[in-house]
Amino acid sequence: MKKIALALTLLIATLLPLTSSAQRRIIDTSKPDKILTVGARIGLNSSGMDNNYLSLLSDMIQNNFYWRMGGQIGGVVDLHFRKFFALETGVFWELRNYECALMSANYVDDYMGSMFVHSRANYLNFPVVASFRLNIIPQSVWHFDLGIYYAYGLSGKKKTHQYYAFSDENGQLIFDQQIDKTNYFKAQAKDFLAVGHSDFGLRIGTGITFLDHYFIGVYYQRGLKNIAKNIEGAAKVKLNNVNWHVNIGYNF
Repeated sequence: MKKIALALTLLIATLLPLTSSAQRRIIDTSKPDKILTVGARIGLNSSGMDNNYLSLLSDMIQNNFYWRMGGQIGGVVDLHFRKFFALETGVFWELRNYECALMSANYVDDYMGSMFVHSRANYLNFPVVASFRLNIIPQSVWHFDLGIYYAYGLSGKKKTHQYYAFSDENGQLIFDQQIDKTNYFKAQAKDFLAVGHSDFGLRIGTGITFLDHYFIGVYYQRGLKNIAKNIEGAAKVKLNNVNWHVNIGYNF
């Protein structure tokens, strides 16, 4: 997903020198033809999770989170103030996926364990961004969007596969494993990756509208809210959603 986002950004940057401002003003401050426009969007995303497990847990020796592909579909509404500026909001259904692999060891207790987790969650996402539109590319409008989003987790699943190796009182090495399947949002604060439903953060993106109706864009979202469930008085776990989106769409 990051490679797709980079490729789109490079494509926009490549087209910029080819533009001509002779026919159109780059910043068009005139009144818009329409006050409101509505558009449909669909695309792919790649999600991950920023965390502080490695610094928080002294027994942890490895902490790898892997971004995985998901998707989204929704719609946007633009409130146009001028041709170069609009306020855009909308609603999206999002499927977010990520995986993680962790390893911990305690040499005093003669213990070693590893954990593999696959998480997937369905969110409703409500973005609000200030959208600046520039007439840089012929017959197209370049967007630069900056704002916030609020997302609410509807449902989700978390599959955890744990492996243990430890010594019993006789010094005998014991191996064990455990597989758990739980609701992503209903984990207790004491559990690994226990998260709340609400998410809030920064949304930034860029894209192109061409032939008046067709849109392609890429967005980055960074959660500002710590979504971890924490036990009062215990060390504070920090979990923040991060994801990339690539959308295509049609403006009516």
